[in-house]
Amino acid sequence: MEAEGEIGVSGRKRTRGEGSGGGGGEQMVSVGSNCGVIELDALDCSVCYDHLRPPVFQSEEIGIFITPPDFPLPRTGVLWGNLLNKDKCHVCSITGGYNRCIAVEQILESVRAPCSNTKYGCTVKMHYHELKDHEKSCPRAPCFCPEAGCGFAGSTGVLLRHFTDDHGWPSTEFKFGRDSVLQIQEGMHVLHSREGGRLFLVKFTPVPPFGNAASILRVHPHALVGERKFRCQVGYNCDTIGWHQYSNLHPRSTNLSNGLPVDDGSYSLVVPAVPAYLPAANSIKITISRVS
Repeated sequence: MEAEGEIGVSGRKRTRGEGSGGGGGEQMVSVGSNCGVIELDALDCSVCYDHLRPPVFQSEEIGIFITPPDFPLPRTGVLWGNLLNKDKCHVCSITGGYNRCIAVEQILESVRAPCSNTKYGCTVKMHYHELKDHEKSCPRAPCFCPEAGCGFAGSTGVLLRHFTDDHGWPSTEFKFGRDSVLQIQEGMHVLHSREGGRLFLVKFTPVPPFGNAASILRVHPHALVGERKFRCQVGYNCDTIGWHQYSNLHPRSTNLSNGLPVDDGSYSLVVPAVPAYLPAANSIKITISRVS
């Protein structure tokens, strides 16, 4: 489940606006033993504040640097041409347009910055303008412990050990397409797979007088809003009282950087409150499958 050298970090949870490594404040990088230090913010576009990447254009009058006017914005898909007048500086409105700036392009090609997940074990260094693409899929990007006041962070493999060793949460190894039996017990239950290091959390929450609500979510460092890559079938059977129920859902994915979702939309079923001594009355079956 984990790669050699993976580490976890205890501390505060990431706040909005910080990088995937959880760092905040100024970022600076050395560009060579004889070259001093560059503040990385100086290498950001003055229009969208994304990292500059070749080719780079410069305002003729006051030296404002931007990426090409027709280069698409990576976050919104809006074309630069919709934001800029190519013949007028977007800051001072002086006419004269933009000229190619080879000097800044050479600086960009010479600067290599570390991945923001260095503290979690990533050793990658690359051109500053290429870092975001790497960090979107960095295997050392962290997920976070949802336990209040904990703040531990690490890869899913490290987090699995933290859940089981430090918090004592029960865990079950599952295989895709196969039933897994979980005992109904208030709190968290960890589901993990050796195949690809998949990690899921099942939470049992008492909802008196009805019984227990079961919810499930996928823990993943690069979770996307609305992403649904897995299907879960959750079932409960108790022949003694003639109760049979099943529910199908697509669990949401989260890196838990803001804790457990308040309204996670992943509640699958409410298990009725029945005496625990009845056969099969205190467990549910979960089957996880990939969505093709």
